[in-house]
Amino acid sequence: MNRKDIITKIIEEQNKVIESLTISVERYKTASDLDEESTHDPEDFSQQTQAKDMQLRYEKTRREALQQLNFLQSEIEEEHDQIEAGTLVETDHGYLFVGISVPAFKVGNKEVITFSEEAPVFGNIKGKKVGDTVKIGENSMKIISFK
Repeated sequence: MNRKDIITKIIEEQNKVIESLTISVERYKTASDLDEESTHDPEDFSQQTQAKDMQLRYEKTRREALQQLNFLQSEIEEEHDQIEAGTLVETDHGYLFVGISVPAFKVGNKEVITFSEEAPVFGNIKGKKVGDTVKIGENSMKIISFK
């Protein structure tokens, strides 16, 4: 499997995340929009405030997810020769992608695990070279190549 195909699949997964966040934003936007003319008790206004707070949080998370999508799209044609944001690491067990985090998925018979540079696992693999072994959770994996 080549880099472009795997990154395209990661983009598909990121689009699912963005779609879910958009649905959440809309749900909380509706919940925070009380009709001011209707009769409400104080608890309704408290719930309205909480819904507005959640709406703003989901909007922020969605903006970050859109920025990550832009990053992924800019990485489709890139190549990396060391582990950094955007590197696709091929191991004897599957692929690791550094830069964003989406749920793990399979491409063919190999698993693709994605994570950000802030994730603890990044510290485990940073500075590793082809041929080195990395430990991800309970699994040890040998690095085959960088893409």
